[in-house]
Amino acid sequence: MNEVLEVAFYQFPYLNLHFPGMNTGEKILFVTRESPITLRLRFVMLSMGAIIAAGLGWTLIGLLKDFISLALWFRIPMFLLAGFSLLGGWWWVSEMYRKSVFIITTRRLTKIIYTTPFTWYQFSLGLDEIQDTGSYASSYFEALFGLGYFVARSGAGAMKNFKIVNITFAADLHNYVNKLLYAFKHHPGRIDAFRPFVPHIKGDARKELLKDYPEYKTEF
Repeated sequence: MNEVLEVAFYQFPYLNLHFPGMNTGEKILFVTRESPITLRLRFVMLSMGAIIAAGLGWTLIGLLKDFISLALWFRIPMFLLAGFSLLGGWWWVSEMYRKSVFIITTRRLTKIIYTTPFTWYQFSLGLDEIQDTGSYASSYFEALFGLGYFVARSGAGAMKNFKIVNITFAADLHNYVNKLLYAFKHHPGRIDAFRPFVPHIKGDARKELLKDYPEYKTEF
């Protein structure tokens, strides 16, 4: 078994994967991270911040050199500091991206989110608790990059929302989870045969793929 946090890329049918707290007999139907687009954008923002900071430092040292003769000697340490800070920032956001995953199983929706590379929380919502689901893109920025959100809401007195953020297949995942919930409620004995979710593949292409996996049923 491979731990989901250690796997670089997830592929259908998500076999031989394990996550903390996974129950005996529980099967993973889908696992994902945020879109790689978000990681690249964070890299760009960090790089721009480092370039701006280095430029301001260069300008400030240039202004001080007429008053402090040794000011120019600070340029090399400044660039080294900016470079190491940038590398540290890249590592920080990479670790948070790699370790934060969203999982759908035959029993629940669960996510493991790292708020720093060292601190985390896990949140789960059982399929029997889900009242309704939705998908949306809430900004022009998200629409520009094709990003969206999937949300499952509990009907409990203390409202609980489960959200999968910054994915490029939010609407398809919404439709898939609705079919999963129907199967869970009306055909509980056959839920283990429910097909895993395959993003970005539809129609005949999906049918061709599933021919190699007759153990999964496409409809209930």
